[in-house]
This record gives sequence, structure tokens and C-alpha cells, in this order.
Amino acid sequence: MLDVFHIAKPQGCDIQTFYGNQSTANFAQYSWTKPRGISNIYMLLIGGGGNGNGTNGGGSGAVTVWYGSAQNVPDNLLIYPSRGGNQDTTVRYQTSISTPVILLTAQTATTSVAGAATAANQFAASGFYQSIAGQAGSTSDQTASATTFLSGGNGPGGIGVITANYGYSRGPGSGFFQLQPIIVGVGGCNGSGSRGGIGCGSDASAVAPGATGGPGMVLIASW
Repeated sequence: MLDVFHIAKPQGCDIQTFYGNQSTANFAQYSWTKPRGISNIYMLLIGGGGNGNGTNGGGSGAVTVWYGSAQNVPDNLLIYPSRGGNQDTTVRYQTSISTPVILLTAQTATTSVAGAATAANQFAASGFYQSIAGQAGSTSDQTASATTFLSGGNGPGGIGVITANYGYSRGPGSGFFQLQPIIVGVGGCNGSGSRGGIGCGSDASAVAPGATGGPGMVLIASW
């Protein structure tokens, strides 16, 4: 028999988000401990965005997702979100050997070249896995990608507009990133070294040393 009124069941979800640090040349390293009593784990990894090269805007980072049973995930993980530039976003596991084992990777963009999708490894076989390449930086106005929610930056050949996904857009200036009401990232648009949002590319002029593409991110949800 169906209930006349739908009564929502109590839900509990632990969500932890880790961001790359652009203020340092080194990785931001975090630790994650599996909460007690959970059954499912979802991990979202975003690679860092790329810097412009003077002609093209920076590319956006790759996105890697894993979902599976909590029993297949170690109790403790090391989280390395990219600072942008040339460091990939990784989730690692410290085994008995000295170097932590990489379980998941989201590649960072290299200047205007988008971060590439990462082939499945042995850990990917323990759950549902997908990795999607980023969007290349443009020499002109950037258009919305058909495959990723992260935008590359634009170049000087247009009127100075980035058209991102779901109707979001950006005129000249630094990009942005949001998780709600829907996840989307926008790259840097024509300006004097405009930065990208998380995982997104900078504009074409952002070629100075350091990370001007957006930093990477890792989100781990468990319930």
C-alpha cells in the first residue's frame, strides 16, 4: 500500500571538499579519514586549469569521478588537489611502501591544451569510474563545451565573451566556479591576466610565472 503523504527519510551525508593552493609552488596535501558506519563513497576530482600562451586562453582540467562501496576504500587517503600549472590532482593511499600509491587522477591542463582523460586503473575496477577531458583554450571567444562543465579561457580574437554551460557566461575579467544550483566553471576572459575559476583556464594574456589557471579540487561524499 502506498502512503498518501510522502514522508522523507532522514538522510545523512558527509561531504568534504579540498582545494588547491595557488599561493605556493608546492602541493596542498590533505588527509581524509573514512567516517564510521557508511556504505557508499563518491569522489569528484578536478584537475587544475592551464595558463594562457599569448594567443590562446588556458585549457581546463580533466574531471574524474569514482563511486563505489565504502568497503573497497581504504580508511585513510591522501588528497593532493592541483595548484594549477603543471600538477595533476590525485587521491593516494599510503601502503607499506614509502611512496603513496595513486588511486585516482584528474589531469591538469598544459597552457592551452586541455587536461586529458585518465585511463582506468586497478582501483577504478572496484566501482563506477569515468574520466572526461577538459576544454582547450580558445584564440577567440570561448563557446560552451558539449562534454565538460569546465570552461577553457579565451583569446584576443573575439569581442571578449565566454559562453559556458547552462546559460552562464562571462565578459572581461576573471572566471568563477560554483557547485550549486548546478556545477559549472568559467575561464578567464579578455583582460590583463584574468584567472580561471576552479579547474578552468586563464585568458590568453595570463602567461606570467605561476599558476593563473584555476586550482584543482577534490570532493568526497560518503553516506
